Amino acid sequence: MTEKSPTKSSSRAGRFKKKLVSEEELLNEAPQIMAKVAPFHDLLLAKKITPIQFTASYIILYLSHRFPGTWPGSTKSREVVGGLPWRELPFHFGPNIVKRLERVDTLEEIFAQFALKSTPQTVNRAILEWSRGQYALELMFRIPSPEEVLNQQKQGRRCVTCLIDKRISKYILGERDALSFTMHDLIHADHFYFHNECFQGQLGFYGLLYQTISYFDLSHEAFAAEFEYLIADMNAYAIHLMKCLKSAMIHYFSENYFKEWLKGLSPPSALYLLNTSEYSPIEMDAEILTWLDQYRLK
Repeated sequence: MTEKSPTKSSSRAGRFKKKLVSEEELLNEAPQIMAKVAPFHDLLLAKKITPIQFTASYIILYLSHRFPGTWPGSTKSREVVGGLPWRELPFHFGPNIVKRLERVDTLEEIFAQFALKSTPQTVNRAILEWSRGQYALELMFRIPSPEEVLNQQKQGRRCVTCLIDKRISKYILGERDALSFTMHDLIHADHFYFHNECFQGQLGFYGLLYQTISYFDLSHEAFAAEFEYLIADMNAYAIHLMKCLKSAMIHYFSENYFKEWLKGLSPPSALYLLNTSEYSPIEMDAEILTWLDQYRLK
């Protein structure tokens, strides 16, 4: 992971929305997208392309279908990136796109050199860092459970889901179209890995929750929803994650419920002051992060 500070989450090329197209459009485009993706899936199964290259191609196939003449967006650099020659892949671009890509050699360079249409820059970076071996991502063709994501994250991994069957004709989980779902996973991957200190803290936080998960009352539907969001769909600074967890525990149960959870865990006193006016981030963040470090897999 890089030691750089993360860019603001709002930094993007074009606006990113959960639902990029209407339900009617999803139904109409699904057969065409599935037909375009199929030969790339065959290449993946034959091990002629990697999971990273499949995911990159999947994004481009969607974008080129929806924005056939403009999907590359603006040129942002001329960075040279080794990888798979894009001309060897079964893309079918129009002449204007081929001309725009004439100085691009590899699939990976497309993500390095262009601000892709309606695509956050964090998606481009996640693809590139994955290809460089910096992000430990796992391609899936299904949606893992929150508990499975928690198990992955405590080990320093995350998943990227690319759906390739008839499920793409509807909003996934009633919230996102399939392209948005894949991009969402890549954005979370970037939030997970990009800032090394933040990454290490998350490992400790997720390790702690994995070790103590039996304590939490997940029969309480409202609390369970927030807890599952926290363990599977929220990548942030570990102190912020801990604040959210404490707030949910007290809100849905009680202060004592939070304190009982900490019994036997030898927590720092700073943890009890979290979310109060007595909490001093400059002094106390380090105490909590040091404590969390023991739950990080070494």
